[in-house]
Amino acid sequence: MDLLTRTELESLAHTGSEGQHVSLFMPTHRFGSGVEADKLRWNNLVNGVEGVLAQRMRRPDVHALLAPARDLQDDAMAWQYMSDGLAMFLRPDGHRTFRVPAPMVELATVGSRTVMGPMLRLFAGDERFLVLALSQREIRLMEGSRNVVEQVQLTDVPTSLKDAVDPQEPRSNTMARPAANAGRGGPAVFYGHGAGDRHLKKDELLRFLRQVSNGLRDVLAGETAPMVLFGLDPLIVTYREVNAYEHLLDAAVVHDADQMSIEQLHEMAWPLVEQRLRKDRAQVIDRYHSLSNTGRVSSDLEEVFQAATEGRVETLFIKADPWCWEEVAGNDSAIVELGDDPRYAACEQVDMAAVATLKASGRVYATSQSVVPDSQVAAIFRY
Repeated sequence: MDLLTRTELESLAHTGSEGQHVSLFMPTHRFGSGVEADKLRWNNLVNGVEGVLAQRMRRPDVHALLAPARDLQDDAMAWQYMSDGLAMFLRPDGHRTFRVPAPMVELATVGSRTVMGPMLRLFAGDERFLVLALSQREIRLMEGSRNVVEQVQLTDVPTSLKDAVDPQEPRSNTMARPAANAGRGGPAVFYGHGAGDRHLKKDELLRFLRQVSNGLRDVLAGETAPMVLFGLDPLIVTYREVNAYEHLLDAAVVHDADQMSIEQLHEMAWPLVEQRLRKDRAQVIDRYHSLSNTGRVSSDLEEVFQAATEGRVETLFIKADPWCWEEVAGNDSAIVELGDDPRYAACEQVDMAAVATLKASGRVYATSQSVVPDSQVAAIFRY
């Protein structure tokens, strides 16, 4: 999976590059007969974009802009490793592609800027979280939500302790421990039995896990999702000493991670995340209602959009289930020319308001329980 961080989003949303920008979104299948169907749908989507661009650009420039999309079309191996959704962003100065663990509406936009709307569920979803599984054999980072999880590919982060530690022979040892032993930050809710991880030398652990934390600093730059540690006591305690990620949960899952699948890691970590997210979300909704009649909140899209562009939005709620783009596009493939289709005008404003809020270090929530009924957005202003 390809992790989209807030820093990456800001880069994609930057409009400094002149010329036409194309944003492509599509649901995909992980395996089975749907893979071949996905390739055909992708081809049709790109063909639709090409028809629009042909009215705006010279044909050689159209071909150059769409070349990465055509290359993906012909990459049989890439289609064997898809996730639940695919997004590609094309502009004159480069392109980026993301496989994401969330369904995408089938949509393409063409205009002077990138559209992030369908991807905002990865930032606004109040169920999104990270799991860092610590083991002497493998370091794994996963991103997930309530129902799905995928492993993040780590290229510049050490993923094995074997280069830094000489593992000792494992010893059979099963022991119940009080929650206080799970780390400095707070309680753990699961307990496991372990092997060599408990007996690793402190200085070796510290040295290696510092390398891991330093490597993750760049990977998680601008990220705000809560992260759960999963591993045995020595690894969890030591990692907290070197951790540089601001949103690490106090609670951890104390269990040997070696034999756990990513689905099992997800299942055991989710209760901790759910408890934290439910509490945070309830507090911010209560705050919204407590500020009624103070001029600090609004559910008017025009007012919220203006405040977001000025950096005044502290917290933004976006209507979900369905999201704006999904609600308007329905089940049909849509090629949207930005600024020209009144059906999508509100979606464009919601999109720009959310991106502006994130760029100004605000928080964005997706909620199917509308804070204000019959409104696309609701916002708390900084002033």
